[in-house]
Amino acid sequence: MFLSLRDALIKWAGYNTVFEGLKDLGVSSFELFINREMKVKSYLDAAYAADVDVSSKCFREDLKKRLKELNLSICAILVENDFSSENLKREVDYVLSSIEVASGLEVSVVRINAVMRSITGYSMEKYAKRVADAIEECMDMCRNLGVSLAIENHGVIANRREFLRLLFQTIDDEHLGLTLDTGNFYWFGYPLSEVYSIVEEFAPRVKHTHIKNAVAEPDRKEAFRGVGEVKMAPLYQGDIDLRRIVSILRRAGYNYDLTIEDESLGMFSGGERINILKRDVEYIQKLL
Repeated sequence: MFLSLRDALIKWAGYNTVFEGLKDLGVSSFELFINREMKVKSYLDAAYAADVDVSSKCFREDLKKRLKELNLSICAILVENDFSSENLKREVDYVLSSIEVASGLEVSVVRINAVMRSITGYSMEKYAKRVADAIEECMDMCRNLGVSLAIENHGVIANRREFLRLLFQTIDDEHLGLTLDTGNFYWFGYPLSEVYSIVEEFAPRVKHTHIKNAVAEPDRKEAFRGVGEVKMAPLYQGDIDLRRIVSILRRAGYNYDLTIEDESLGMFSGGERINILKRDVEYIQKLL
């Protein structure tokens, strides 16, 4: 396993650019966000005065050259699709374009969403079928290009254990897996002990990770809580035993990124955020 960072988190912490932050933090891998216009944010590097079209082969070749010069790598592509959208074709096309970009950048994983809003009248079976149908349209390209989709446990549907079970039963393919967000099951309301149980169940499916932590009220850690009834915390301070999570992943044979996504940074002043992130990095390095 290796340490990585979300590109937006580096900027949020207070660095001018992602590449500047990676150098200062001593981290060589990051997750790259691509928006719906197929553009990379200008804060990636000081060389970019504006957001850049990543669908341009010329830009991709230039970026690969720059990454090689700086001894950096992209662990995954992140997209903000939503398969609950009425325009489902647009969402599938967005993912397909991102798979092609990932292949061009020699990145093996694209992190995707499932459905980001509830749909009236939908059961878990209908949600799973809707998402599975959309993903099936991408599977041929994934197989041909050697890129995997990694659906994140994100939002009020994809954090449900039963949804993930149904989805992976419907599409049992090595090119579909999970972006394990270590804080989201807890955020959703699962008791702490059940969070570990869920991670154990889906660890063999993990392709990519978002590492975060959170705290619940002391008497509510083992209760079923409402969505969002936690407070985000630095990685080294939360309720979730990340050492235990890493151990579960190791036992399942996982050997890829641990990508830091510390959502507690917003609780701190700008001057504090870089120091918090540095402590996060030191903590994860110790786990590795």
